[in-house]
Amino acid sequence: MISVFSKLGRVSAILVGTFALGVAQNASAVGTASGTNVDNVATVNFEVGGVAQTEIESSPVGNSTPGAGNGTSTSFVVDNVVDLTVVETGNGATNVNPGQTGAVTAFTVTNTGNTTQDYQLLPQNTAAGTVFDGNTDNIQVNNPLAFVDSNGNGTYEAGVDTATFIDSLAADASVIVFFLGDVPIGAINNDVANVRLTVTTADAGSGGATVTTETGGADTPGTVDVVFGDAGNDGVENDVDGYLVSSAQLAIAKTSTVISDPFNGTTDPKAIPGAIMEYVITLTNTGSTDATNIRITDVIDANLTFLPAQYNGNTEDIQVTQGGADSFCSADAGDADADGCGLTGATLEVDNGLIVGTTVGVNDVIVVRFRVTIN
Repeated sequence: MISVFSKLGRVSAILVGTFALGVAQNASAVGTASGTNVDNVATVNFEVGGVAQTEIESSPVGNSTPGAGNGTSTSFVVDNVVDLTVVETGNGATNVNPGQTGAVTAFTVTNTGNTTQDYQLLPQNTAAGTVFDGNTDNIQVNNPLAFVDSNGNGTYEAGVDTATFIDSLAADASVIVFFLGDVPIGAINNDVANVRLTVTTADAGSGGATVTTETGGADTPGTVDVVFGDAGNDGVENDVDGYLVSSAQLAIAKTSTVISDPFNGTTDPKAIPGAIMEYVITLTNTGSTDATNIRITDVIDANLTFLPAQYNGNTEDIQVTQGGADSFCSADAGDADADGCGLTGATLEVDNGLIVGTTVGVNDVIVVRFRVTIN
């Protein structure tokens, strides 16, 4: 004979097993899209006097009518977990030049929640002293802007990538956001401008205008509640990127030496009227980028007269030394012979053919020599 308690034990075992199955199924539903209806009916099978009875299905208010189809599903709607990440794209700071406009760096925004979302974008400078990639911020970019990679090719295209908010990013999807900034013309080599992209979750289909808000209080059955699951539990995330200024850093020095005077010749000459003086202009590049299109200009003092034919066997007016090699040119008016040197009035210029168009590389040195007499 089977006792009532034994029978109840069988029923309990069946119910417990059914409940455990429901929990396991719910646990595996992480990532299920919000708004999904989850319907479930529990069934109890039992015996009376050793005879199997008709199964009874559950209902939210309780059901005792035997038979399949007499129960009612217990239902709920999966709520919206707002979760996202914002990550700097690349391997560190972006190299830029002084005065560069629209310098591009990038971030990847990923919707790690369970529903499609819009996102607002806020590009801005970080506070002075912010460190990124080991570089401490000491300048700021001008006109910071953010644009969405519209075609997903990972390359910023002006006129194509024009969206300033993320529109309807699906769950588990990512998109690149380009950050643009103008580098100050006064920036010098190794200056650093660190920048931040802040992304705020907005309701899908709102054009990024309606910021998503979290649902307070208890869960509302049948309604999609909103839960913030991101790192800050506020639906807002950000990351930092940086610009590292790479520039030529030129230093120019000018010295003078007395070559001879009318009384002492070349023996301990003095800077007296009639003396020949040699000017030496030394240009060095100690930066991290080549310099090009350099023009050296020197206005000769009214107390001096330019002295021609002093170099290359007394046939040329100016000597330029670069990379250990000497070049020579004549200082004719307006550089009529296009050899790179010209003397127009009192203004001496050294450029085209000797410096402009050539690379003044990192750690390169250019030396320009010319002579004058003291009036």
